[in-house]
Order: sequence, then structure tokens, then C-alpha cells
Amino acid sequence: MPELPEVETTVRDLKPQLIGRTIVTATIRWNRTIAAPRARAFGRDVCGYTITDITRRAKYLRFHLRKDDAVRYLFVHLRMTGGFRIDPCATPRDKHMHVLFQLDDGRELRFRDTRKFGRMWFVEDQVLVIGKLGPEPLEIKEKDFIALFAGKRRQLKPLLLDQHFIAGLGNIYVDESLWYARLHPLRSGDSLTRAERVRLYHAIQRVLTRAIAVGGTSIDIMYTRVNGASGGFQDSLRAFDREKRPCRRCGTPILKTTVGQRGTHYCPTCQRIEG
Repeated sequence: MPELPEVETTVRDLKPQLIGRTIVTATIRWNRTIAAPRARAFGRDVCGYTITDITRRAKYLRFHLRKDDAVRYLFVHLRMTGGFRIDPCATPRDKHMHVLFQLDDGRELRFRDTRKFGRMWFVEDQVLVIGKLGPEPLEIKEKDFIALFAGKRRQLKPLLLDQHFIAGLGNIYVDESLWYARLHPLRSGDSLTRAERVRLYHAIQRVLTRAIAVGGTSIDIMYTRVNGASGGFQDSLRAFDREKRPCRRCGTPILKTTVGQRGTHYCPTCQRIEG
């Protein structure tokens, strides 16, 4: 599933190509992709808006749109397999391209989603989509991050995956961050010392920044960049998807277990449950 680095990479890929372009038509080929409003209204109402900016909030792409004095937002959550392509309108489309935005320069912004879990919202009020999200991991200050864990008895893995607690992390980058911080995924949040919280803060910063720098993680075809290229962070993974392979720090085989119904990778030597 695309996480913060993959969504940020998608934003950076799209931005130079789409700023200033106007949506001429919108074709919905899979109605369930549209979360709000209804698909027919979405396809009608989004037309005529110019893309003035593209940003990210957590795992959401946010298209800033304007038509005369009207300001709207198009939010897109890629979920498991969603992604964008930009092609000339005459280029053949494949069966997985479910939403098509024809632009005023003869190109088409195409939303491709094999598993069909991706969703879009066309709204005036951003709060309806992102109002309950937690802080951004790359923007929160160290002291505020430390304070988040007070009274949090949940295990670290599901706690860090909770988008209301901190927004943007997913399975890959939680496992990687916990490996760098030498923290067991079953530790409770409030069991961490101040030093451990600081270590985790800097581990998250390090992992996300490095992943963004190389275009995200492409373990399989579920994520590629707008131009079809793969990301590069899969070559730097320390824990995720490395079951039974030696830990790059101590040589102990990486274990895989299930925590909160999510596959979880960790080193039993470097990441001891007793801390």
C-alpha cells in the first residue's frame, strides 16, 4: 500500500505537469472510486476547475482547485494499488483506469487502480476528509512527539499505524522505524522512556526522508511512480519483507509475526520486548 513517501513522491511527480491545467471533462468508469459526492455529480461538478496546487496530507493527495471565485479540493487516497498516469488522450487506456480527467492541453490524467480500493472526494470543506487526522510525522516537533505517548497503553505497531495518533505511516515504515529505534513492536507506548521516544522520533524522520529521496518503496507492482518507474527504497529495507534473512545490524534472522492483524517484521536480538 502506498504510504507517506509514495504519496509525497506522487505529488512531486504530478505537480510540475499539472499546475495551471484545467479539467475539461471527467469520466468515471468505476463509480465506487468516488466517495463524495455521487459519481454523476462528481463527474459534472469537477469540470472547469483549474489545478492551482497539489499537496499531501498524511496518505492523501490534495488537489487545490479554483474556478472563478470558487475554491474546491480533490482528495485522493491511493489505498492498496491506486496510482496516476498522464498520457495523451489518444493513448489507449487499460481496463484498470477507472477515473479519467481530460485536461485543456490534450492530455489525460488517469487514475489506475487494479484492486479498486482507491477513493476520491471533491469537497469545499477539507475537514470532511482530513479533519480527524493526527500530526504529520515530518512536521511534528520532537517535544510534541514525546508527549504523544503519555498514557498510551496500546502496542507500538498498531499505535503508530493509527492515523488519528500520527498520520501517514503504514506497515513498511513502522517496521523500518522500529528497527532503527531498536524497539519491539509489542512494547506499549507509555512504556517508552524519554530517550526511547527521542530515538523513535529520529528513526521515523530518517526513514521517511530517505524513502522520499529515492521515490518510495516498490516491492511489487502495487506501487510505481507516475512515469511507471519503480521507487528505490526497497533496496534499503532493514526489517520489512526480510523474514528469515539476517539482520543487517547483528546477523540474527528477521522474524515475522502478526500484531494487530498486520504482518510485522523485527529483529528478536536488536528489538527486545523488555527494552
